[in-house]
Amino acid sequence: MASVSPSRPEVAGGAARLPAGGGLLGRLTIRSRVVLLCAALLIVLVATNAYLSHKIIESTAATVETTRLLRTIEQADNAQNAFGEMRYWMTDLAVSLLTLSDSKAKLAQARMERYLDQLAPQRPERVAAIRAAVTQYQDLAAKAVEAYTDNRRVIGNSLLAQARQHSMTADELLANIVSEVNAETVATRDRVVAQTAAATRLSHFIVGAAVLIGALFTFLVVISIARPLRRLVVAMNGLNAGNTAVDIPAAGPDEIGAMAGTLAAFRDTMRELRQALEEQRRREQELRAANEELKAAQAKLIHAEKMASLGQLTAGIAHEIKNPLNFVNNFATLSIELLSELKATAAPGLAMLDSEKRAEADETVELLTANLDKIAEHGRRADGIVKSMLLHSRGGSSDRQTSDINAVLEEALNLAYHGARAQDQSFNVTLDRDLQGAMPPIEIVPQDVTRVFLNLIGNAFYAVGKRRRQEGEAFRPTVKVTTRDLADAVEITIRDNGVGIPSQHRQRLFQPFFTTKPTGEGTGLGLSISYDIVTQQHGGTIMVDSEPGQFTEFRIRLPRRGQPAAARRPA
Repeated sequence: MASVSPSRPEVAGGAARLPAGGGLLGRLTIRSRVVLLCAALLIVLVATNAYLSHKIIESTAATVETTRLLRTIEQADNAQNAFGEMRYWMTDLAVSLLTLSDSKAKLAQARMERYLDQLAPQRPERVAAIRAAVTQYQDLAAKAVEAYTDNRRVIGNSLLAQARQHSMTADELLANIVSEVNAETVATRDRVVAQTAAATRLSHFIVGAAVLIGALFTFLVVISIARPLRRLVVAMNGLNAGNTAVDIPAAGPDEIGAMAGTLAAFRDTMRELRQALEEQRRREQELRAANEELKAAQAKLIHAEKMASLGQLTAGIAHEIKNPLNFVNNFATLSIELLSELKATAAPGLAMLDSEKRAEADETVELLTANLDKIAEHGRRADGIVKSMLLHSRGGSSDRQTSDINAVLEEALNLAYHGARAQDQSFNVTLDRDLQGAMPPIEIVPQDVTRVFLNLIGNAFYAVGKRRRQEGEAFRPTVKVTTRDLADAVEITIRDNGVGIPSQHRQRLFQPFFTTKPTGEGTGLGLSISYDIVTQQHGGTIMVDSEPGQFTEFRIRLPRRGQPAAARRPA
């Protein structure tokens, strides 16, 4: 067998190869594709995280600014409240001149100063104006307290009214700070909300685009791997199914391409091995056919030699026995006739004898007649045995004809039935025919196959007749014949409901001179001749199945184009 190289770029037999992959990805290894996919996805992930981090920082800064403005509002509100308390206690001091009001006013002033100090970095000019207004208010309120102390109420009221004007100015300045900071806070909040919404939309778009790009790139990578893998799987399934003409993807630089090259080499090796195996099988078939022909020829030669020897022996027997046997049969018949004539001639003389002697003479004549009948009967039996031996020694004819097996079986069935009726007018049997119609013809030797059918049907008639004699009129004898087309062969079944065959006799049924019938009713050569005709002459098989007291069934299979076979007779 020719050697096979480990890899081949071409495809034997001209089968087209499919590309392993397409485009740029097809030129990269699978590891490179996976690394490229991971890198692309990582880049998209890092870029998305960087953008989102930047937007989060901006939102945090805006949140911090908003918190600072809210704290400013809180400080301005506290300062305004502290100033209101101070104004209340200063007014109470001017009216009541109590030291408690003075201490409360100082505490409120201290708190207000502390809150103003906190507001000074954000609103220095406004805080300076507020301090100036508060200072003027304190000066005028102090003067009003002194005027009330000196009982100068008109002056005190005037000073207190002026002080109230400055307090209103300071209160208005604080309220303006609160309003401005509120406006800035609202603006900052709106800006943060707008930026957050825009960042959210943009981040959604970026994430969606990143997912889409990643999915698309992943799809391309998976397709670049899955398609050639699917083609390889199809190719491997085809090779597993025995199809060596399956298409295999072309070898490429990646791992799948390497697998495709190896698979192509395996396919080519498998193809060459199959061709070599087919050639070997063809040679084995030729050798087997030649051997079978040689065995058949050898079997025919041996059979012909046996038949020739048996024919010579039978010819000698016929020559040596036939003539004496004919004399015995003829003289036995003639002697019976002579005894009848003697009895008729001697009748007047016998009539003159006494009854005792006349009875003795009649008994002697009848005994001689019975003996001569037995001699004639056994002579005929011996003649039948000689004729059967002559028939058994005759070799099978090679004159095959294309015949309708149903017609041959029907003819044999009619011949056997009329023959049985001719021997016994009281014989009657139910013939059940199950013949498959429209069967193609079969090549057989019609005369020999008819002889087989006659033997088997005759045995079936004998078996059902014997059972009817045993069981009486209540028994219904039935013989069923069946044919079946088995495509390359034909099966014929002959079944009867007779006495059956004991199991110890079945293995010897086809041996020459073996019979289950009583002495004088069979020669033991019918089934032996039938076996040789079916197996050796036609290359078929014959099998028997039986249940004593129930049935006997013979099944014959004849090949449509039978060849003589050296069949072995059952032991």
